[in-house]
Amino acid sequence: MQVTLVLLRLFLSAVFGVAGITKLLDQRGTREAARNFGAPASLAPLLALFLPVVELSVAVALLLHSSAWWGSLGALFLLAVFILAIGFSLASGRTHDCHCFGQLYSRPLGWPTMARNIGFALAAGFVLWQGVRDTGPTIFALLAVFSVVQWLLLFALLVALAAGLLYLQRRHETTNRISALVKALPRGSIAPSFELAAYDGGKASLAQLLDGDRPLLLIFTSPTCGPCVALFQEIREWQRSHNEQLTIVLISRGTIKENFVNVARNSLGRVLLQQEREVAEAYGANVTPTAVIVSPDGKIASAVAAGADQIRDLLQTAITTSSIDR
Repeated sequence: MQVTLVLLRLFLSAVFGVAGITKLLDQRGTREAARNFGAPASLAPLLALFLPVVELSVAVALLLHSSAWWGSLGALFLLAVFILAIGFSLASGRTHDCHCFGQLYSRPLGWPTMARNIGFALAAGFVLWQGVRDTGPTIFALLAVFSVVQWLLLFALLVALAAGLLYLQRRHETTNRISALVKALPRGSIAPSFELAAYDGGKASLAQLLDGDRPLLLIFTSPTCGPCVALFQEIREWQRSHNEQLTIVLISRGTIKENFVNVARNSLGRVLLQQEREVAEAYGANVTPTAVIVSPDGKIASAVAAGADQIRDLLQTAITTSSIDR
């Protein structure tokens, strides 16, 4: 039991330490998150500084034997606040980026975000409950009696954590490089018209795709683009689940034969084929996958989203906006 308590303290300390440091390094994103969660704009800069300092204080307290119980209490309090804020946002239909770990890892709010924070809260609650009697030995005392196997396991955990952080950081850098290549059309400008061959036969124009009061989400892909292939199954689910809120059209390059495997395997609907990248370039989508929203009146309604994460964010924003408008 004592080993479990110490490992939970180390885990929670790492979580709050990483969260605090990344929020300090991403003050703009932290201020944006504070405003999105309902904080007054005048208080957002103060909260953006105060919250990561508190998280770092909790991380340090959990490491020290004398303050571990208070650290677990602080962790549980913060997590309770996070859970309430997330729950209120989800109930209100808001799925903005959480900026939970700054630019290292930021995804739209969803039930996975809630579940993750509940898991952290259960861990903090367990340490708090057991810590009434004893929070376990000091970390240094525990390490001093570790066996070779335990040292190897600890080393493996540290390597896995470092690898995970490195992966997230590189993915963030890749997304930034992709975004730098995108030359988006100004919002409110007239969307470039087009008429393309449809995968299932015939042709389809921009005017035909703009259906009633639904916005149009154009997703530009390529049959030889690895990230595109990984996203196709999600795109099909989006087409099925959000058909009443927006029209989702995939514009790929190449022939029917070149796109057959991807379309058939994922049962994709509404696929149009451009010869090379003529339509994508007209919309400033110089890399794949990218996406943009066109309003029902035929105007550019969003920045170009580059990469799977940004496309998911754009979809959630479009769904939320459409629900509010209705």
